[in-house]
Amino acid sequence: MSGIELYLMKLFIVMFIVLLVSISIIPISAQNQTSNENTPQIRDSFCTKDWYVTGYFLPVESNYRTKTSPIIIDGRSYNFQIDFLDEVKIQGWGKTNSGDYLGWDDGRFYLNDIPLDSMGEKLIVGSIAVDPKIIEHGKKITIPTLPYPWNEIIFNSNDIGPAIIGKHIDVYTGEGLSAREEAFRITGYNNSVCSITAIKSIKEVPPLKQFRSGISLEKIHCSEGFKLIIKDEGNSPACVKPFTIQKLIERGWAHDNIIKN
Repeated sequence: MSGIELYLMKLFIVMFIVLLVSISIIPISAQNQTSNENTPQIRDSFCTKDWYVTGYFLPVESNYRTKTSPIIIDGRSYNFQIDFLDEVKIQGWGKTNSGDYLGWDDGRFYLNDIPLDSMGEKLIVGSIAVDPKIIEHGKKITIPTLPYPWNEIIFNSNDIGPAIIGKHIDVYTGEGLSAREEAFRITGYNNSVCSITAIKSIKEVPPLKQFRSGISLEKIHCSEGFKLIIKDEGNSPACVKPFTIQKLIERGWAHDNIIKN
């Protein structure tokens, strides 16, 4: 092989590698452009940080086994387990063995056929209690920093509570022991809260904007067919095609600690 042929072959290989890397990066820009043009975006004015999130659940009487205690409701005596009654006082509602719902409000018990929020509407999973001075009634929000599946739920701010003050959200997780576990699991500080008018889906928002809104690296979503990597420059997230990951690492464009999602 002549020197000219060898030179042309090397030049072709270099151009092919450059083209391959360019193809891997173009979809990132295309993904960002599509999101910018077709979907609402996460912006600082719509997503806020440093929220305290708690969970509350509805206890079920059959899960309790302590001694019973009589209570009077509308002139009639009822007997319920003491620890069940204590839990109802904390959570606000509980499901009795008869199928009715026992409520606690303003220092007294009462019965109803469904559990109600503070506005008199049926209490459903996805309801949240908020401070109306901070989040207006009926506002729909997401909390992308919560564990799955709560990070993908659209919450409705249709409840209030005397203990819910400032940047505090109380999430209703459902009935029974599993709901109690979920209430404990989602309770924590340093959460981000986003108005649903600001975003349609976290998965449709570019990775860098997700990161800047307060979503941690391991919880950032990429569009289908893309994988999340961490760029070497600035330690920021990016979404790329899987077949280009190794090439990008070899060229120092990304870390070798790829985050799987």
